[in-house]
Amino acid sequence: MLFGSGRSKGRVDRLSKRVVNQYAQAVDRYDAMESLLKLAADTWTKAEKLAEGSPERAELEAQIDEAYVATLKRFTMTASKTIDDEEEKGWLYRRLITIGKPILRPIAQFCRESESIAWALRIVEDVANEEEEWALIDALLEIHPVGYERDTAPKLQMLTHIKEIDDPRVREILARYLRDTDENVRFFCIEALSENGELESREALVEALLRPEEDSLRLRSRILDGFADLRWDLSAFAEGLYKVIDEDHRFDGKLVTRR
Repeated sequence: MLFGSGRSKGRVDRLSKRVVNQYAQAVDRYDAMESLLKLAADTWTKAEKLAEGSPERAELEAQIDEAYVATLKRFTMTASKTIDDEEEKGWLYRRLITIGKPILRPIAQFCRESESIAWALRIVEDVANEEEEWALIDALLEIHPVGYERDTAPKLQMLTHIKEIDDPRVREILARYLRDTDENVRFFCIEALSENGELESREALVEALLRPEEDSLRLRSRILDGFADLRWDLSAFAEGLYKVIDEDHRFDGKLVTRR
């Protein structure tokens, strides 16, 4: 077994620490990433010789995932030299998409554990089919639901990825997060729904604008700007809109415009 001993398991841990050492030389981090990728490839060669579903193969597949997750951790660190940082992440991204479907399971594990998932989701976009991508998104929606989180970075990265998908589910998800406790999350969803410009989002945005507990002038102004740009007929919501229109906008009973 490749990781059967503490010494073998320790090798992955040591390589992982080199991968995320922001003060190390770039060549050292590249070497650590190459070693982890080779470790995974060599283990996959052994796993392919075993029967699918066998305990022995399952153990080797878990070891492969562990090596890939250790490599993916490079995306969680910002190197001290900006140029090195971008080049290394771009290099790793290109290497990982060539792996294809076997990278999806470790990415799912990585995304459950990490607070920096944007690069991993880019790989999913390139490698996964629609069903596989939505399976991961559904899992992330459970991990990062509407509500308080100490660190909203992974939630915003998740929503940024979702926003770019052409699917009716996107609108419903973004509308749901208009009720998040974090102002930046709500603002992102307002911008995303306004930019996507689907008329079906009108009611959700009006509801967010009229919500009594919404005390952010920035958010309210962004919604009104969106209405002005989109020129939606808002006459059905006139009574409420007259009460919240601000000094930078006009409402004539049908359309919102900028002053």
